[in-house]
Amino acid sequence: MEQKPQRYVTEDLFGVQAPLIVEQSPRRTRAAGPADMRVMVTVKAYPVLSRKHGEAVCVAGIRIDTGRPEWVRLFPVLFRDMAFADQFAKYQVVSVHGTRPNSDLRPESWTPDLSRLAPQEKIGTEKGWRARRAFIEPVVVPSMCWVQRQQELDGTSLAAFRPAAVDDFTIEPADEVDAVKAEIAAQRARQGSLWGPGKTPLEPSPYRFRYRYRCLEDGCRGHDQTFIDWEAVAAARNWRNDYAEPQLKDKLREKFLDELCGPARDTVFFVGNQHLSPKAFLVLGVFWPPAQT
Repeated sequence: MEQKPQRYVTEDLFGVQAPLIVEQSPRRTRAAGPADMRVMVTVKAYPVLSRKHGEAVCVAGIRIDTGRPEWVRLFPVLFRDMAFADQFAKYQVVSVHGTRPNSDLRPESWTPDLSRLAPQEKIGTEKGWRARRAFIEPVVVPSMCWVQRQQELDGTSLAAFRPAAVDDFTIEPADEVDAVKAEIAAQRARQGSLWGPGKTPLEPSPYRFRYRYRCLEDGCRGHDQTFIDWEAVAAARNWRNDYAEPQLKDKLREKFLDELCGPARDTVFFVGNQHLSPKAFLVLGVFWPPAQT
C-alpha cells in the first residue's frame, strides 16, 4: 500500500516553525563519505535558526579536486562562530573534511568538519572572470525546466543555468520578521553562549526577494523563485541607512536586476531545492561575468 506523505513541523528559510509535507524524491548513487575535498564556494545563504545547530549557514560550491567539477552542499556551517582567519568569501577555495548526513539524502549534501576547514586561494575576476568560468562552465545545464525534470529522475538538488530573460526582481516585506525576532530572543535565553563577546544577535531579513524569469526551454511558462543570497540581505540592511523607501527598493532592483541580470552580463543562476520539499527550488546566487563578445 502506498504511504501518504507525513507532515512534519520544521523551520523554513527564515527560522519560522511551519508544517511541511515531506516529499519523497529519487536518489542517485552518491559517493560514500568521509572525504577530503577542495571546494570553490559559490553560494552563502543568509543564516537560518536551527534548534539543533543554533545559527547556521548553508554553503554551496563546486568541488574541484575530482576529475570533473561537481556540486557540493555544506551544512551546517556556523559561519559567525568561526575564527576570523577561518572565514571565507564567495569564489574562495576551501579545503574541508566532510561526511554524509543521515538525515539529508540529497546527492550533493555533506556535513563539514569545521575544525578541519581551511580557506585557501581566492579565484579572481581577471580577464573577464576567466578563472571562475573555468570551474562554473562544466556544471552549467540547459535550463530550469531541465533541472526540474532531472530532480524527478535522480534527485538533483543543485544546478546552474543561464536564464533566457529575467523579467522582474520583487521585494516584499518579510511577514515572518516578528516571529524570527521572538525565536532569536528565545534561543538567546536558552543558549546565551551562542552570542558571545563580539557577536551580535542575528537580525532577520526585512524583505523577501524573488526573481521572476523565463529559461531557455521551448515552451517555458516562467519561474518565480525566492532569492536567498546573503549579499542581498546585507545590501538591504546597509543601504537602509542611506535610502528610505521607495528609494531603497529602487537601489536594490538596480543592483540585483539591472546590473546582475542586465545585457552587459552573462548571467547564470545558481539554484537549489529544500530538503523537505525537493520540488521547491530557490535562486541561491547569481554569477554575473561580463558578456562575451
